[in-house]
Amino acid sequence: MDEINVIVISSVRPEKSTAAAVTLHRHLVNRRGIQLHVLPAEHHEIVHGSFHSKIIPRLLRTSARRWAGDIDYLMHTTLPLEKRLSAPPARLRTVVLTLAYRSGCWVAQRYAKRHGLPLIVRFDDWWPDIAEVHAPVRKQLERHFLELHRSADLSLCISEGMLKALGPHRNARVILPIPDAEPIRPSACKDSAGEFRVGYSGNMFDYSDMLRDLAQLAVKQTDVRIEFRGRPRWPQALMHEMTQRHLLHDFEPGPGFDDWLGSFDAYLVVMFFDAAQRRRTETCFATKLADYSRAGRPIVIWAPESSAVVQWGKKSKAALCVTDPDARALLAALADLKRDRALQLELGVRIRRAYETEFSPVGLQQQFMEALNSVI
Repeated sequence: MDEINVIVISSVRPEKSTAAAVTLHRHLVNRRGIQLHVLPAEHHEIVHGSFHSKIIPRLLRTSARRWAGDIDYLMHTTLPLEKRLSAPPARLRTVVLTLAYRSGCWVAQRYAKRHGLPLIVRFDDWWPDIAEVHAPVRKQLERHFLELHRSADLSLCISEGMLKALGPHRNARVILPIPDAEPIRPSACKDSAGEFRVGYSGNMFDYSDMLRDLAQLAVKQTDVRIEFRGRPRWPQALMHEMTQRHLLHDFEPGPGFDDWLGSFDAYLVVMFFDAAQRRRTETCFATKLADYSRAGRPIVIWAPESSAVVQWGKKSKAALCVTDPDARALLAALADLKRDRALQLELGVRIRRAYETEFSPVGLQQQFMEALNSVI
């Protein structure tokens, strides 16, 4: 079968950085059957040197970010930025793919329409609840977000919860996050004999408050050791103490990270308990859960009952779910898990089976390719 030309126009690009970017990278980069083209997606990338392209990205990092967010959204939904992008290759079997996140998706939507190409949209997060904009713009953004789903020739949803929230569609599919194809290999840890070691690697910025409360209690534990890798917004005193105890590490890819990841007895996945974040937890599926499945060791999910990851965990029975927001309840569950070797083995077997079935990199890539071919 001929290759599919995939034109990516997205604020999040296929690269080894964030969870969403890694997912795109695993599906698209150096993949048989795919010819990848990446075009700029945001105003400051497309229109170089203008006042807006210089000032808006800076304001988005200041206290004026909501005003800047309003302007950024309106610019990308009204200005014909797609006309400045290079025309698609003169080939059959060409599609436009974008992630419904930030502003690049609006440019992709108009580019696909302008050139008569199928539009594929991946929905990993409920962007209207994340965007730094004022309430009137947020309502307009949500309408536009739902319309993007309806207008797409193919809507790829990260979870059943996302598909349900977005609503009916003629060609929508749930494709779970694709993990790395390489299993996590066990590695020895020299300095924590006798402790039950739990690893967390992922978004520490958004979850800073939750993880701060956990870290402050966990440092007093003697039988459970929790290590974090990332960049949280914690008080300097706590950051210093955790770093000195080798419980907080900066993120660094490569062999060192792989060795670190392979040294744990269990892995932690968290989701917001804040009621204001309920829709995000019900629609998003943690990419780290799929990645941790490569180890074949217990995964502990600390999240509300209604979250997509807990719903999956309870249905599959492949993870230990703690739905109490109190960090002490989580630590108690981890201490119980340490003592229950039979449960550890059972969870390990179940999550390994999940990696071989639901999270199979080969299977998920096949689903992705079949989805792309459905719009050709």
